[in-house]
Amino acid sequence: MLADELSVDAVLAGIRAGHSWIAASAAIELSFTASAGDRSAGIGERLKTGDEPAVVRVAVHGVPGGTVSLHTEKGKVFVESLPSTGSGTVKWHIGADESAFIRTEVRDRNGHMAALSNPITLAGRYSPRTNP
Repeated sequence: MLADELSVDAVLAGIRAGHSWIAASAAIELSFTASAGDRSAGIGERLKTGDEPAVVRVAVHGVPGGTVSLHTEKGKVFVESLPSTGSGTVKWHIGADESAFIRTEVRDRNGHMAALSNPITLAGRYSPRTNP
């Protein structure tokens, strides 16, 4: 969960804003971002991609031999294995015209859920979601 500080109010504000992810262990670390041009967004945020594809990055620590998958409203769209060290970064490209959101899941070597994120919303230049 991403909060400005470790207070009840800040944690609840982060959860309400969708800036959260869960993990099976405190030893697991997850970073999930998307960028397009000079713009970037993290978990629970909206990325205005314009006409550019978004570069999605997932960095994971603490899941030896696990897998990272990316999901859209179409289901699972990408899978990559983590090294036996349990730390790695995966990168993938997606356009706002391909999906309205992207989220990530990390599974351990036995296929059990290790971490799960809220989505990053993708909005193209002419998306009705971004223009009043």
